[in-house]
Amino acid sequence: MNSVIVSKFGGTALADAERIKEVAEVIKSNPDRRYVVVTAPGKLTPDDIKITDLLYICYSRYENRENFMEILSTVQSRFEAIVGGLGITFDLASEFSNIKKDLFFGKGKDATASRGVYLMAKILAAYLGWEFVDSSKVILLNADGSLNEDQTSLAISNVLQKVQHAIIPGGFGIVPNTQKLLMSKGGGDATGAVIAKAIKADVFEKWTEHRHIYIADPSIVQNPAKIRNLTYSELIELTYMGINVVHEDVLLMLKNIGVLTNIRSIHYPNDEGTYISATLPEGTDRKVAACVSGRRNFKMLRIEKMGLNKLHGIGEKVFGAFARRGISCEHYVSGIYHFAVVLKNPMFDIRRQEILNDISNAIKPDSITIEKNLSLVAVIGEGMGTTKGIFAKIFDAIAAADVKVRLTDQGADDLNIIIGVYDEDFEKTVNAVYQAVI
Repeated sequence: MNSVIVSKFGGTALADAERIKEVAEVIKSNPDRRYVVVTAPGKLTPDDIKITDLLYICYSRYENRENFMEILSTVQSRFEAIVGGLGITFDLASEFSNIKKDLFFGKGKDATASRGVYLMAKILAAYLGWEFVDSSKVILLNADGSLNEDQTSLAISNVLQKVQHAIIPGGFGIVPNTQKLLMSKGGGDATGAVIAKAIKADVFEKWTEHRHIYIADPSIVQNPAKIRNLTYSELIELTYMGINVVHEDVLLMLKNIGVLTNIRSIHYPNDEGTYISATLPEGTDRKVAACVSGRRNFKMLRIEKMGLNKLHGIGEKVFGAFARRGISCEHYVSGIYHFAVVLKNPMFDIRRQEILNDISNAIKPDSITIEKNLSLVAVIGEGMGTTKGIFAKIFDAIAAADVKVRLTDQGADDLNIIIGVYDEDFEKTVNAVYQAVI
């Protein structure tokens, strides 16, 4: 019995007719690729504006009673070039007439913005001779735009069990009781994931511009090794550290349904890319960690008070001051007479004095200081926290690189060790740790 693959292609891979032809060849090269999710055509040049963004601008101009036809004509010209380059017959005039009608009938900004991916899916379906399945028939959303997974899975199963091959537009769905179209959270990845869940697919493929997920950022570490296998837990940690491969909510969905995810490059279609699974395959060859990554521009608020450890509810008092302003905290570290919170939320600078006043009134600290320009470097890997000698390797390497460590934090799940350093030492630290543990 053949396996079933759900494939998702992003906007850059669909930016013009030649790239769409390459995508079509990839799709046809494996008969197991039966359901394909696409997004709207991406930028043609770095200075270009995405089709979806143009449509949002178009709606904004209409709403403000400004001339929107120039923008809409630009979008139509992009699609005319795609249709012409593919050499197919497609009635774009009727489609754009419907977009204008939707504007006049007040369907809303998301309905207008969704027409870019809607048209891309219809055009690709026509080019391949596959069936087009409208997301508004199968992607069912709650009023806040979140996915109603159970109803969506049922709708997809009912529709796709009768369809051998289909192209589905990603990133939007419908609120059933209002028939309102909304852009869904997680975009095309979420559409692909919920389809994989509903049809019990064997593999969810995400095709990107990048050849692999690398053990470290190639712009920081020269020629880093590629990662062949990761667990979902590891990639979720990496996502927090700025590796934007798949939306975190989508990763959690894929992890829960147990489908294998394959990250691949449209430029290197014969390369297997990186596989993401619940657990690592037997025989996975690793020295210690899976990868080293990090982010810059954090702040650390440090509270000092003798006997701080004897105060009841210290965490509630500190975190409450942030929570009341809707500000999240990234990490915290504590000791007998200090408590430090690591922050990145820009709202802190706006509500800073209110927060400091709350903490001062609640704790009566000896001092509160704020350090700026901090970076967090994470060493990530399954079971890494219990590996003998890992701390020695990391901190010996950092000391040899003459880097001052400002904080350390080890996750309770043994997935990561986080080191805080000054921004000026960020790249030096990543390189040192990479050489030591990878």
